[in-house]
Amino acid sequence: MNPYYLITLGFAATSLISLASRKLTYWLDVALSSTLLYLLLFQPGGIDGTVRYFMLISAIVWLTASLFSVDYDHYPKILAGSFSLAIAGMLVILRARDAVTVLVGWEVMTVASYLGITANEKDGKGAYRFLAFGELSALLILAGFGLLTVQSGSAEFSAWKGSPVWNIAFFLAALGFSVKMAIFPFHIWLPQAHGKAPANLSAQLSAVLTLMGLYGMVRLLLISKPANWVGAFFLLFGGLTAILGAAYAAGTEYVKRLPGYSTVENDGVLLALFGGTVIALNSGNTDLASFTFLALLFFAFAHSVSKGLLFLVAGRLENGTGKFSEVVHGRLSLLGVIAGYASALSLAGIPPFPGFLGEWLGIESLLQSFKIPDPRFKVLMVLVGSLVALTAGVAGVAMTKIITHGVQRAGGRKGYSVEDIGYVISTVILFTVGILPGLLFRIINEPMKALTGQKATDFLGGALGIKEGFLVVAKGFGGISPTYLALLVFIFALGTYLVLKPTTNLRVRRVRPWSGGLSNPEYPPIAHSAILLITEGWLYGTREENGRLYWRERINLVYNRLSKAYLNFSEWFRHGIMRGSDSVYVAYILLALGVALVYLLYYL
Repeated sequence: MNPYYLITLGFAATSLISLASRKLTYWLDVALSSTLLYLLLFQPGGIDGTVRYFMLISAIVWLTASLFSVDYDHYPKILAGSFSLAIAGMLVILRARDAVTVLVGWEVMTVASYLGITANEKDGKGAYRFLAFGELSALLILAGFGLLTVQSGSAEFSAWKGSPVWNIAFFLAALGFSVKMAIFPFHIWLPQAHGKAPANLSAQLSAVLTLMGLYGMVRLLLISKPANWVGAFFLLFGGLTAILGAAYAAGTEYVKRLPGYSTVENDGVLLALFGGTVIALNSGNTDLASFTFLALLFFAFAHSVSKGLLFLVAGRLENGTGKFSEVVHGRLSLLGVIAGYASALSLAGIPPFPGFLGEWLGIESLLQSFKIPDPRFKVLMVLVGSLVALTAGVAGVAMTKIITHGVQRAGGRKGYSVEDIGYVISTVILFTVGILPGLLFRIINEPMKALTGQKATDFLGGALGIKEGFLVVAKGFGGISPTYLALLVFIFALGTYLVLKPTTNLRVRRVRPWSGGLSNPEYPPIAHSAILLITEGWLYGTREENGRLYWRERINLVYNRLSKAYLNFSEWFRHGIMRGSDSVYVAYILLALGVALVYLLYYL
């Protein structure tokens, strides 16, 4: 029997064991995730290359989150069960070869995750919002898949190639997948839901559940490419999503909302790269299409593994109402502190972690717009590329905030626990892939060959006597390698230090900390992003009261007003139209019959 089928059944069965023991549930999740990783790395036969890649990323997060959960989970037993069941749903999606199976897995994943979020919510608003947008996502996917199924007469993916309704069906389904990735303006559910969920589930939601949306879009792209307007839509809205996510991540005062907004940012970059890949494919530029697709896949790995790890660390930092100002000493061991640094630095695009290479690949590909023949898409690509470059800088503010006001303050816990094993696994993986990206490129080879015919390793060059393995080059259009950039930064920094150290005055001066322009003489967490909040008040809606800065996401205000308008309309409809009177209902029936009669007489 297929081992992947057995592992899927194993996770589904494990969700029932949670009724008896939470710890046993998570230890079984550890065993199943480890087995899955072993098969994917050492016995990958019989599985599609694209499925293998996305399953590999997911298995790393599942393993580390399961290890973290063993001692972390103090919530109702429904959390452990929903954690395992959501994994089973995701494996169903990854192994699906037809529309019906994808939709079944999608609903299992969504409903199980919803139940897990409710384990940490009293009012349930964040969980309900998560479910509402999850069902919107499912309806859009159903609409796209339904069109293709009706037109082709089959729900099998293999029967859809060459469909005359491909563009509109692709757009509808991809929009549904991107709603799960929190595309603007549907992003408002993610920070609230993921921020309120227990940390182990938050890691799974932000690192793997959103990854399922990207997998769905890539799977469609491998069937057939859509028109340029589809690519342009995701390119533009991906760029807008990225910059908004980065800005709100930098501005928030809440420990777990920061990685939540960071997920919005990273998913926006992925959507922009997806759009860029579509446009490059339609332009006939195989080198650029391959390089952009490589950027998409590599960035997905860097984001997922780093974000899953950061959410686990954030779960230990969270205290009281969840603000940075409430973080206390002794929450993280030394290994936890190192993991916090590794995940945050990777997400900030700092070498030698994979986030650095992922950002360079993405920016390098989007700024090659001069290779696109159509001037409209040429301008759009360079504008979005500039947005993504700006996003990288703003994301650095967010990541330094969680390091300064979170990770550094929470260190000092004595002794180690099971969760530290997960920290070590993810940290070692990030560091290894950061300095030896060729290891991951070899796994990316298969999905890239399926789309463009080129391999990821075609973009690896040699240096220092090493033929192939660590020097990434943009073959055909790029002249600077990120490996050289990282080495140059290190050499110049070290050289500057060695030259200036003998002449530096070693006396220490102690001064009051600058509070970002606030009247508070200390350096509170809000001061870390005070300049952004003040200078970009149009975006944040910043107001100052009693020497403190406050802001609210304006898109949230729009949704709140829409919700209020809908409630008012429903009340009017209930009291004004549906009055509960038999005579009124009879009048409605007679009116409907009259309209139908007039319609029939006119056309007959």
